[in-house]
Amino acid sequence: MSNLDAAQLFSVKGLVAVVTGASSGLGEVMAHALDVNGAAKVFILGRRESKLREVASKAKNGSLIPLVCDVTSKESLEAAVSTIEKQTPFINLLIANSGYLGEVSGMVPRPAEQTLAGSYFTFLAFLGLLGAGNTHSDSIGKSGLLQSQFISTTSFGGLCRAEAPSYVYNASKAALSHLTKTLSSEYAKHSIRANAIAPGTFAYTPEGDISVVGSLPWQAIPVTRAGTEEDIAGAVLYLASRAGAFVNGVHLAT
Repeated sequence: MSNLDAAQLFSVKGLVAVVTGASSGLGEVMAHALDVNGAAKVFILGRRESKLREVASKAKNGSLIPLVCDVTSKESLEAAVSTIEKQTPFINLLIANSGYLGEVSGMVPRPAEQTLAGSYFTFLAFLGLLGAGNTHSDSIGKSGLLQSQFISTTSFGGLCRAEAPSYVYNASKAALSHLTKTLSSEYAKHSIRANAIAPGTFAYTPEGDISVVGSLPWQAIPVTRAGTEEDIAGAVLYLASRAGAFVNGVHLAT
């Protein structure tokens, strides 16, 4: 029954991944979660080279590879793919974590649609490498049990109907959720899965640490606290490992 051992079931040993928006926040935690648990290579993408290098320098197993990329630019995405192709012939996992909130006050137009377009063009740019993740002889996905996967970072805001100042941002996240479901259906025939993680509140405030139980009202957050690094890491490891290999088209709210 060793196949049911948690250390094996949730292992990402040998995985090759790309994480966008990885210079800080949830993207940084996702990247470190993959590194700590045995990923072979994790390409971390973002616009700030100094921050990316800082994140990579903290990697426990040294698998984080920084690469400057602006996902709102097709040319930048193409350049990133070209660079990555020189270091690996395939990837098993693509996490589109980049997002843009912008100014939430007032009703002036904001480029929140970049959240949707950036994620979609990121998926298209890495489609060839994802496909190779299912067939290359060196890939952990070659057996077919762990098909290549696209994970988008949406938001609880995309599920919420309550009044909020970030209307456009929330709507863009709802659209990204639907896009992810569409991709999960369309690309199933190519053995490429698509799932979404919808984070809720993961934050610290000037008033203190709101990850302490009892910090938030249960009516808003049933567990009465904000999420922690362990919470987002657990969601990523579940979907990226053998534990979540049977999952496709799911919107995981956390």
